[in-house]
Amino acid sequence: MKLTGKVTLITNVSEYMGPACTEEFAKEGAVLALHDRTEARAQAAYEVTLAYGREAMVLGGDLTRPAEASRVVRAVVERFGRLDVLVNNSSHPPVGSPVEETSDETWRSMVARLLDEPFYCLRAALRAMKRQGHGKIINFTSAVAILGLPNYAAYSAARAGTNGLTRAVGREVARFGIQVNAIAQNFVENPTYFGPEIVSSPDKLARVLKHVPAGRLARSEESARLAVYLASDEADFFCGQVIPFAGGWA
Repeated sequence: MKLTGKVTLITNVSEYMGPACTEEFAKEGAVLALHDRTEARAQAAYEVTLAYGREAMVLGGDLTRPAEASRVVRAVVERFGRLDVLVNNSSHPPVGSPVEETSDETWRSMVARLLDEPFYCLRAALRAMKRQGHGKIINFTSAVAILGLPNYAAYSAARAGTNGLTRAVGREVARFGIQVNAIAQNFVENPTYFGPEIVSSPDKLARVLKHVPAGRLARSEESARLAVYLASDEADFFCGQVIPFAGGWA
């Protein structure tokens, strides 16, 4: 197993890549700290972890608030003595509109969930990881931030911010034995984007797949296994990389 005993904090485990990452990291032997906005939302992931016989804890909190992000990371370190891996699993339902019609509320909400939240968690995690002399941070972002998507300026910009954060911080902290990387994905089946309403509709799915050179959607576990690799000792030379995972779209 690639992650035996590695203490891993996964944020927002009930949505986006949370369910798949919980299962794949548990399969590989990780000790899991499972976060969601409330502890109740993390219970399903907790049951999955226990089914694999792994040690786990559940945490609730609003990670768009700096103090809450610090509290969550601190609780993990207090429980397990260290934090080896942070998986920043931030997401926001897509809200499309011409840029001049984008509301202040939409802009702030996108930036809060997709840029502020991963930054606050990353910052708190680095304080612990620098003390221990090692660590891995994986940010889930979007290939949309690489190409840009018309009518989704707020989403594209917020995700691009996290890509830039990954590159800058990855270079900054590599000398401390810490690797920061991002998976910039698109066309991956998950509860937040490309869910059952698309997958179960042949017409909707066909319209989506016209844009995918690979001709299919990726399964969530495929992307989660890439995260497992980046969290493992095999990926120690990956620093500050934003890895497109979009079936050739970007």
